[in-house]
Amino acid sequence: MDDTRGAARLSTLVAEAFAPAPLVLSLLVLAGWSGAGWPGALWGLGTALVVASLPMLVLRVLARRGLVDGHFVRTRAQRLPVYAATGALTALVGGAQVALGAPPVVPLTTAFVLGGILVLLVVTLRWKVSAHVAMAACWAVAIGVLVVPWAAAPATAVPLAVAVSRVRTGDHTPAQAVAGALIGLLIGLGYAAAADRVL
Repeated sequence: MDDTRGAARLSTLVAEAFAPAPLVLSLLVLAGWSGAGWPGALWGLGTALVVASLPMLVLRVLARRGLVDGHFVRTRAQRLPVYAATGALTALVGGAQVALGAPPVVPLTTAFVLGGILVLLVVTLRWKVSAHVAMAACWAVAIGVLVVPWAAAPATAVPLAVAVSRVRTGDHTPAQAVAGALIGLLIGLGYAAAADRVL
């Protein structure tokens, strides 16, 4: 029984530590740093606070008030307005970045985050897929461009751990985790190709 509880706690910890919001934050900061040093990192941090941390804070408040079933929004129907609102906010921020002269890699990264949200929105119209695993897979691929190429290999441990955790907590089926990984991999490869030209 204790082993089962320990595994459940570990799975929950992995899901929290490697949730989309902190991964988006680290991705945007690394992208900004890679493109323009400290000023770029600050652009990335500011962007992440608006497009990742703010929506997660709102979801936590909504969950406490019982308006959604948890800050990770487990019910498929409840995810649709979350994706739509987050996507609209991300698009506005991306437009502001371009208008204000952000380092090119930052709006590029924001655009790919938006692309991921839109893909998940479309898929969620018919089927629940793991946004956790999708973001983790995209992040792992991007690390190879933003840090060093060999870093992508050890970074693959993150989406694998996240996929196992999401299945073990009962939030997703293995098929939903695999689908999330494939979505994230494809978006990550597109991002890597585009970012490599900008950096």
